[in-house]
Amino acid sequence: MTEMKRILFVFPETRYPSGQPPLGIAMLSAVAKQCGAETALCDMSFQKKPFEHLRDLLREFKPDGVSITVVTPQIKSTLTACEVVREYAPDAYLMVGGPHATVLPLETLETSGADLVYSGEGERAFRLLVEGTDPAEIPGACFIKDGKATLVPGKLLVSDLDTLPLPDRDIFDMKKYFQTWYSMDRVDPGLKGTTIMGTRGCPYTCTFCQPTLSEIFGKMMRKRSPESIVGELKHLVEKYSINGFMFEDSTFIVDHRWVTDICSLMNKEGLKLRWCCNVRADLLTEELLDTMVSAGLAKVNMGVESASQRVLDDIYKKGITVEGVRKALRMCNSRGIFVQGYFMLGAPGETVDEMKLTIDFAAREPFDDALFDITTPFPHTELWEMSKELINADYSDFDCFHKSVYSLEGITPEQIEKLKKNAFWKFYAHPARILKTIRTVLGPRNFKRTMLKVRRV
Repeated sequence: MTEMKRILFVFPETRYPSGQPPLGIAMLSAVAKQCGAETALCDMSFQKKPFEHLRDLLREFKPDGVSITVVTPQIKSTLTACEVVREYAPDAYLMVGGPHATVLPLETLETSGADLVYSGEGERAFRLLVEGTDPAEIPGACFIKDGKATLVPGKLLVSDLDTLPLPDRDIFDMKKYFQTWYSMDRVDPGLKGTTIMGTRGCPYTCTFCQPTLSEIFGKMMRKRSPESIVGELKHLVEKYSINGFMFEDSTFIVDHRWVTDICSLMNKEGLKLRWCCNVRADLLTEELLDTMVSAGLAKVNMGVESASQRVLDDIYKKGITVEGVRKALRMCNSRGIFVQGYFMLGAPGETVDEMKLTIDFAAREPFDDALFDITTPFPHTELWEMSKELINADYSDFDCFHKSVYSLEGITPEQIEKLKKNAFWKFYAHPARILKTIRTVLGPRNFKRTMLKVRRV
């Protein structure tokens, strides 16, 4: 295998554009540039004719390598993209990676026709591939050898995240991402912000995520140093003039000492940024919230999932309590912190009454924002394994925003989908927040971003 000098990345998001650029692709591009390669991106998020855009880029850029990152809901567009690559750049080395490829490498290799599918965290392996290393020497590589699919055992994790380069955001149209960034619209729709990541891995065992997360990132949680994180924030302020950001980490506040050190350094460097992060209710404390607020915290996104303790314990194995969520809400509300709740409806074994309980809980409690998803069993998660006999759709049709894939006793998929839509209306039209909803929507820029969010309702 020879070195790759021109690499085209493909982000196959054709349905739900957002203001959150895919940082995994940005990391791979940064690694490729360190190796001396030239990179470009086909970002389908904002394209009316995404596959024609890909065709044109292949003709113009003439890559010798194409890398596609895929999550399960994007598998259809990924397979179409692979066909376009094979037609218009038949000599390019085609690589597919990401969460879906990690848990189903052999199947992804067969269906995509790629030269290589990578299973696991990508930066170390990608560097080797760009430099021309034989895939047979790269743990996690999956390819055809002597007519048979071969998966090299092992994974290449980055033990020290500070050794990685900063994400290469130059490959994105950041203007469009800033225009569509709505993570903190409830706080201030005028904020200009983006997302960063400080950790990899998760120590919890929620059935809708694990063990898939551990298959990608390993079982140990790894953290960047506060200096590395604050250095990236300073870079974003200097280059893009951001005044807001979000920690995209699913379990950002696990290590309170580490979070405190980040906040202290942000204050020391005089970063006047407003920010948000994802939290677990059981990890919040008065002291931690005060520390984060002192450094600009304005909003938290709280994974609640259900207001039924039975569903939380028996189905999701979430490890939190409904009363604990109420306590966390009170702590946030008393400090003026905006709270967005994440909820799921339609789990296997969940009753209609339990779904309605969750909807009523979300509308009644003092959440400022809410996201209601339809419970979706992604491949190789514990939820998938415990309920796959109830799944009545191929995972290529999985869409947690609009489609229930289960055949459940006593309720149809259409009823679950209707409940999900009603949940949004009941939440945002509630007398306690209807004025906030109207204020958030008003204005040409705000209305456009609201329309993007409505695609998920």
